[in-house]
Amino acid sequence: MTYLTLTNTSLKRFNSLGLNSTAATVYLPLETQGLIEVLKLTASKKRILIGKGCNILLSRDHYDESYAFIVTTMADDLQVHDHELVVETGLSLNRLAWFAQEQALDGYAFLEDIPGTVGGALIMNAGQFDEEIGPLVHWIEVFDLYDNTVHCIKPNPGFFTYRHSELASHQVVLRAGLKAVPGNEEKNLDKILDIKKKRYLKQPRKYPNAGSVFKRPKKDGQEFYTWKLFDEVGLRGYRIGDAQVSEKHPGFIVNLGHATPNEMTSLVKECMDRVKHHFDITLELEWRVID
Repeated sequence: MTYLTLTNTSLKRFNSLGLNSTAATVYLPLETQGLIEVLKLTASKKRILIGKGCNILLSRDHYDESYAFIVTTMADDLQVHDHELVVETGLSLNRLAWFAQEQALDGYAFLEDIPGTVGGALIMNAGQFDEEIGPLVHWIEVFDLYDNTVHCIKPNPGFFTYRHSELASHQVVLRAGLKAVPGNEEKNLDKILDIKKKRYLKQPRKYPNAGSVFKRPKKDGQEFYTWKLFDEVGLRGYRIGDAQVSEKHPGFIVNLGHATPNEMTSLVKECMDRVKHHFDITLELEWRVID
């Protein structure tokens, strides 16, 4: 068996916002080959690939048989091979960072507290504190949904940019080869713990959330902090039902317990509308909305 199938199941455990949508069909590949088989099997459906569900917004209460949810987190193998890290798409960034720490490899400490998986990180070039996953990548193995073939991409210097990569929507990440540069185990550990503390103290951890909601906006060449804009228009703590702009850090939206997809999408729209009205700034979602 290379994959599992769930029917008429709740998606609450598959999205970090904890929204209780349901799906007619959910597939869980157990390895790369299982993911390939599921992708071929679901060619006639609208495929929704989910890693840890940390940057998605489920906008519906129910997704019918026309959708195929594919959860990749069980395809999470990693190993050191030919002086590089070879990792499957569903590997969590937390596990990758700690594995690199255990192997005394440099460059991965910044990933430890970023929620999500390798596949999602490569698509959006995940990063923080001026570090990104892009520079660590040797190659990316993808499945092409157009012709059902597997390709290996070797990124050129412009392949990764801020919160973006040139991976196309018809290319599904299967595996990747990452740098394995020897480093200092103690320094790496200190860095992991320092980053963990900084993020833990300033970000909301009490309630479910899906990470930063919006990309850092720009206007007339100037960058703005979303949370500062939200404070100026009275959005800190603003709520619709159980969906709330975090009081601890307004750059996040949290689920106080029983937020519905409609409450969450309504709150996102309210935030965008207020910022547009007061500052003439159009906010761009970091979240992926599943319509």
